[in-house]
Amino acid sequence: MSLGAFVRTRYGAGWRTRAALEAHQRAGFARFRAKVMPRSPFYAAYADRLLQDLPPMNKARLMQSFSRINTCGIAYDEALHVALKAERSRDFSPTIGEVSVGLSTGTSGQRGLFLATPQERRMWAAILMGRFWPNLMQRQRVAFFMRADNVLYRTLSNPLVRFEFFDMLSPFEAHLPRLNALAPTVVIAPASLMRHLAQAKSEGRIRIAPHKIISVAETLCPDDQALAEAAFGCRLDEVYQATEGVLAFTCPAGSLHLNEGWLQIDRDVIDPDTGAFCPIIHDFTRESLPILNYRLNDVLLPEPAPCACGSACVRIARIEGREDDMLWWQGENGRKMVPAEAIRSAIAAMRASVRDYSIIEKQGVLTVWLDHPTEGATAEVAHALHKLAQRLEVSLPVLDIRVGCPPRTEFKHRRIRVERQ
Repeated sequence: MSLGAFVRTRYGAGWRTRAALEAHQRAGFARFRAKVMPRSPFYAAYADRLLQDLPPMNKARLMQSFSRINTCGIAYDEALHVALKAERSRDFSPTIGEVSVGLSTGTSGQRGLFLATPQERRMWAAILMGRFWPNLMQRQRVAFFMRADNVLYRTLSNPLVRFEFFDMLSPFEAHLPRLNALAPTVVIAPASLMRHLAQAKSEGRIRIAPHKIISVAETLCPDDQALAEAAFGCRLDEVYQATEGVLAFTCPAGSLHLNEGWLQIDRDVIDPDTGAFCPIIHDFTRESLPILNYRLNDVLLPEPAPCACGSACVRIARIEGREDDMLWWQGENGRKMVPAEAIRSAIAAMRASVRDYSIIEKQGVLTVWLDHPTEGATAEVAHALHKLAQRLEVSLPVLDIRVGCPPRTEFKHRRIRVERQ
């Protein structure tokens, strides 16, 4: 584990002002230009360019040029073969030399490969342990729920941390005896799985009492957060991580901050009214697969108020979801973005209740699925959405309310999404 990264993350040294943070980023990029970019066949010719002048990058372009972008001499086909073999066998230990290979779940339309050298794995572990290790004086037991394991994740294991992977492709109920036996002090899981764990805890099917619970991989909704915190009696923290790295995490004061100590993140603002933006990432620490001028299609809403923790890193009010899933309803002067939080709040304020819900917009029809609604929920949802549209001064699409759950077409749970032909 990288001691320097651990100390910086845990105690926040040097990042209390924007000036100090930006100086740190400039120094990091100066080193990156001199020592890393020349080792990438793709980026070697761009080492003297300004960041904004580098080739625009996204997941599709990164995968197309994977063999030339990475600095490890690893061909795309070789990496994909190793990753797919691990997916099929559920044995995630093989590496290419010392470099671990992983495969994203592909909710953006294309599965993405990522690489991690031993140094990068140690830094990743140091950042997460520095921020989320509950007590430095006690040995921790970590239960990690994810679709796929990776050597990267197992870097968390050390003499003071027992790390156990729980494969989410296995039946949920099969995990419960092992989870009880482990009695984890830390539970890390996607938001939808954390909801199931909270329900199992409330129903007495698991007896665990973790000191720390952490949501990863999916957009965290306030209702899932409230359910988990009530069940486990501790705050639910969040790690915003993608194939492209750790992009943000919850601070000690409970706010989500961009991980600007290791990344420079620019904004492509898509809604001037709210300041909602898609992040453009420049990573000055990731050497195996450089991530530069890389635009994600996640939509983030900034929080301008300063945080009680004192960090100079940008504070995020919430992650709205994927740009492709933003609802844009027609207003008098054009289309307006309808925040997912506004819809969630409208449903949460109902007198009737539902176990869960999904909202799918397709070809001008807004289909609302209600899981186990109580009496009157259907009418109340319709009324709530009409009132929301009036408040936002937009036209509500044709409404189709159904009871049940829509078919799952992908691994990650997305409550609000847009389907296109």
